[in-house]
Amino acid sequence: MAPTPAALPFGKEIADGVADLLDRDGRILWGYCSHWMLKKGDRLVYELLKGSRREVFATPDKNAFAAWLAQQSPQSLDDNVRPGCHDTIEVITHELLAEAVAHNAGVNDPTPYGAALAGQVVDALDRGVTVAYSHRDYCGMGLGRGDEVYIYGPVYDGQLFAEAVFKTREALRVWLAQQSDATLCGRESPQPFDWDNQRLTRVRLLEAIATAAPD
Repeated sequence: MAPTPAALPFGKEIADGVADLLDRDGRILWGYCSHWMLKKGDRLVYELLKGSRREVFATPDKNAFAAWLAQQSPQSLDDNVRPGCHDTIEVITHELLAEAVAHNAGVNDPTPYGAALAGQVVDALDRGVTVAYSHRDYCGMGLGRGDEVYIYGPVYDGQLFAEAVFKTREALRVWLAQQSDATLCGRESPQPFDWDNQRLTRVRLLEAIATAAPD
C-alpha cells in the first residue's frame, strides 16, 4: 500500500528551499499556534509552541537542517504537536512549504502599492470584500469596511478588529498607496510571532480585487 500524502517526506527540493529561506533572512516560515521554523542567532530551528515551548531540532548548519527536514513529513511534524489529535488548520503540508518558498523568493518587496492599486482595493471593500483569513485563533492582519469607516487590524477567529480606522475612502487610499509588502510585514514588532505571519501583501490585495470583479 502506498503511503498517504501526510506520510510522504518533504524531500530534498522543498527542504533545501526552506533552509535557504530561513538562512537568508531568518524569517518565520510558519507562524500559527503550533509550529515555528525560524533563525535564532546562528541556528536554524524547528520549534513547538503547544504545551511547553521546546525546540525539536536546531542546528547552525543549513545543510544539516535541510537534511533533517527532507526526512520529515506532515504526519511526523504534526505527531510532535498533538498525538492523536489532528487539526488540519495547523498541519504543515508539502503545498504550504512549497508555496511559502516560492512566495518568499521576492517577499517584502519595498515597492509602494501606489494609487491605482489602492483605489481598486477600496472599490473592492465598498463591494463587500473583506481581506482577511478565517480560521481558528489568530488569522493575521486584515482590511475591511465597517459602519461608514474602513478598518485595518488583526483578525481572530475570522473577525476583524480595528488597529487603524479611516473615515473616508480617500484617507484609506492615500495610506494604502504608500504601503508595501515591506512596511506591512510586521518586522517592527518585538514579537517574532508577528513577523510575516499572514500579513497583508500585494498578492492578497490583488486576490481581493479579483474577488470583487464582476463576472
